[in-house]
Amino acid sequence: MGETRPIPGAAAQAIDNLLDGCAAVQRDQHVVVLAAVDGLSGGTNIVDETAIGWIQQGIQARGAHATVMWVDLPVRRAVIWPDIPTRETVWRIPGPVKSVMRDADTLISHVLDFSTEEELKEWPELLAETKVPFVRNMATTAALLSTAWARTPHAFVSELRLRTAELIRAGSRWELINPNGTHLEGTVGPATSNWGSYTAPRGRRGSFPEGIYPAINPVDMQGELVFDRMLPVWARDIGVPPSFARPVTVTIQDNHIVKFEGGAEARILRAFYVELAKVLGEDHGYEMRAPHGGIHPAARIRPSQCPDEEYREFLHSFHPSSIHLHLGNHRYNDDFPYCLHSAPELRGSTLKVGGQVLHDGDRLGVMDHPSVVAMAAEYPDRPAADAGRWI
Repeated sequence: MGETRPIPGAAAQAIDNLLDGCAAVQRDQHVVVLAAVDGLSGGTNIVDETAIGWIQQGIQARGAHATVMWVDLPVRRAVIWPDIPTRETVWRIPGPVKSVMRDADTLISHVLDFSTEEELKEWPELLAETKVPFVRNMATTAALLSTAWARTPHAFVSELRLRTAELIRAGSRWELINPNGTHLEGTVGPATSNWGSYTAPRGRRGSFPEGIYPAINPVDMQGELVFDRMLPVWARDIGVPPSFARPVTVTIQDNHIVKFEGGAEARILRAFYVELAKVLGEDHGYEMRAPHGGIHPAARIRPSQCPDEEYREFLHSFHPSSIHLHLGNHRYNDDFPYCLHSAPELRGSTLKVGGQVLHDGDRLGVMDHPSVVAMAAEYPDRPAADAGRWI
């Protein structure tokens, strides 16, 4: 679709980072690159032809075979409730995508709607069925490929994730506080992620650039959560703006929401959770889960690099200044088709586990870890520990 422009040095560095550091593309592999047509003209799946062409060139330069598929996704309503769809009535992954996945050695997706976290359960189920190694590339445009965020060495960000995850130990006490009045605490339970432990390697699924560490499994969570923003994907599904007019206060006891207080957004959330509880049951509909946060020190994107405010806000959630939680647990009803939960976003919090600092405002506690310092020294000409100077 269109001519490919020459690749600037900054974007070439990011593409090497993606294809070598993250996707590990090898000679003779069949690599499928997915992109959504709606993202070319203002849809939610932000993408441009130049970025896809550059990545295709990079794959071919490594002696691998690149198949680019532009996907026309089903049209559907944005807000999913009331009348929450079932497995039979929800939108589906297009058949051609399913077919190409079965023959791929690696899948690189630029489709926000194909997410293991934010959308259909069908997507992670397809990945498990086909066993295709999957990389979700979030640097979906030429401008984003040229950012310090995309050029920060993948190995360095992975080291930050690992060292942060090492601080999360089952049985430890954790505490989350924010100047806005949030104060939550509880005990760390056993890891519940797909990887089986907080420090397990990512395996066959990953994101580029890396963004978060495995979520804490909270036991006996208590306190108050105050927030005035929500990650845009979940906000859109629920029908609230990403930035609220008034803060919402959620009271939590024994890992469950007791009440919502606030303005219009609190009223919408209260009504939404009544409907969600009809599908998931009271216990799981109101369950609190997964405090965790961003790890990427360069995940701050200028408006000129990403004019779409909602997508830019989503990318900022991977910065260490950002922590979010999950409200609701979709895993206990197989007929519920979404990986859905609301995701309140906090900026500038302090999170401690067992007295160790994971987040301190906008800084990760592990930035001074010897292995992190040593790895940063290996990349004097790339954004790393001093990423803020490169943004």
